[in-house]
Amino acid sequence: MNLTAIILAGGKSKRMGENKALVPFLGKSLIQYAIDLALEFTSDILISSNTRDLDQFGFPVIPDVADIKAPLAGIHSGLRASTTDWNLVLTCDMPNVSKEVISLLLSSLDDNLRMVLPYHDGFIEPLCGFYHRRIMPVMENNMIIGKLSLLDLPGQVPHRLIEIRDLPSEEIALLFRNMNEKSDLL
Repeated sequence: MNLTAIILAGGKSKRMGENKALVPFLGKSLIQYAIDLALEFTSDILISSNTRDLDQFGFPVIPDVADIKAPLAGIHSGLRASTTDWNLVLTCDMPNVSKEVISLLLSSLDDNLRMVLPYHDGFIEPLCGFYHRRIMPVMENNMIIGKLSLLDLPGQVPHRLIEIRDLPSEEIALLFRNMNEKSDLL
């Protein structure tokens, strides 16, 4: 199956104090973790960001088309630039997501669906999953009416939530832990 990976790296990084995509963590930049994981599944990678300082990674940097401050804008812009139906969405600030999680999600894709996302302990993880290009009209409508949460989408489109449960809860929470502040890097 042909896939595109869309790596979200467009946040303001206010709490981090600098572009968090470039912040070092255990020997490499945060974004490099997402790139390395994406490369396990595809060489077609897009970086969603409104800054040009991520050109150094050698992948197209896609700015937001919509002028809204939400991950919805980055995913939408990535889907518009993508040439594949299914797209793996990763965020640059979740360096612990594993190949096994992505493989589990990938094995659940079905062209009747519009998104496949992991969930655990009652939490859906919309910044790590697969989005079909046919979800774009719903995203566009949501942006028009100001419905900017990615968590609104599962109630609007055919989707599948894959429970991540074969690890202790503490380990699962670490898989999806966001690195937003310098203290998170310790």
